[in-house]
Amino acid sequence: MLQARSAEEAEYEEAFTMTQEAFRKATGGRSTGELERNIVEATVAADPNFRKGDLRIVEAEGKIVSMMLIIRRQVRIGKAIVNNAIVSPVATRVGHEKKGYCSLVMRNAINYMKQQEFDITTLWGHPWLYTHYGYSPAMVSPSVAIKPERCHTTEVKDTFTIQSYEETQAKAVTGIYHQNTVNQVLAVIRNPEPFEWKVHSPNVKFHTVIDKKGRVIGYFVISQTAPSGRNLLEIGVANREACKIIFNKLLDYAKGKKLAELICPMSPQHPFAQFAYWQNAELRTTMASGAGFGRILNMTTLFDKMKKELESRLNHSEFCNKTLSLAVETGKETITFLINDGEITVSTEREKV
Repeated sequence: MLQARSAEEAEYEEAFTMTQEAFRKATGGRSTGELERNIVEATVAADPNFRKGDLRIVEAEGKIVSMMLIIRRQVRIGKAIVNNAIVSPVATRVGHEKKGYCSLVMRNAINYMKQQEFDITTLWGHPWLYTHYGYSPAMVSPSVAIKPERCHTTEVKDTFTIQSYEETQAKAVTGIYHQNTVNQVLAVIRNPEPFEWKVHSPNVKFHTVIDKKGRVIGYFVISQTAPSGRNLLEIGVANREACKIIFNKLLDYAKGKKLAELICPMSPQHPFAQFAYWQNAELRTTMASGAGFGRILNMTTLFDKMKKELESRLNHSEFCNKTLSLAVETGKETITFLINDGEITVSTEREKV
């Protein structure tokens, strides 16, 4: 009988190779599959959050036929911080598709996530596939588009320098990131340990902005290999002056490359997005390729962690002075929310066998 299980260390290389070949075929040769392979290989080898069971596999006929990797990260939902199992990637061996192997590894992984006390799980993938495993559309792709034909440089009064990122700047860069994403739903809580967020590739240029006092006040990251106009990976700003400096630099970059637009993935709450909007940049929200999915794994722990956030939202609504209850049934479990004058109590009742 087929079973999904944790991969052993001796099987890692086979899983890496199988993943690369699967993604190369899935794109019809448009991709080498190296990105997906590198995600798995780097996570297993160097991610301080990785645990042995996070690489799940199915074995058949003496070889790995399907795999799925879990990346452990804490994320924000309002002021609450919850445990997220990011699924990336999922792959089935070439020639073994449509035999139920992917389904087996997915269902096994979801049970594993629950045992590991994750609150939620998220992924980007095929809209027609992941609803079978309890996922629902939950994420969009917001971005900022800087267009040279309609945007103009802004006046910068203070002196500054732009330099390549240095490891000594990790704490400052991480602080700016958290300052910028404090209100962003599903923003990852980053550790100053650069592995968790710095792109490890010679083809990615990570620039920092230094003010006249020697402080890091901003950063921007550009890929040299991604499609032109879509190669801006991330921006961070500590103040309005940093917004001006980076906006001017990116606008000049777009003009120099003769781009119709330069796009950066970014939520509309990000301070740079708000600045760019008033410089005639476009704020966009799309589903991108595929879809962003989410699933609640442990409702009780999730809403316990979100209690203060929910109460804050409740107290700014018409229900702030009401008393009511809400029951949510999930399989053999019923979650009850008791709301009493702006305070919430969460309780769980399991069906008796």
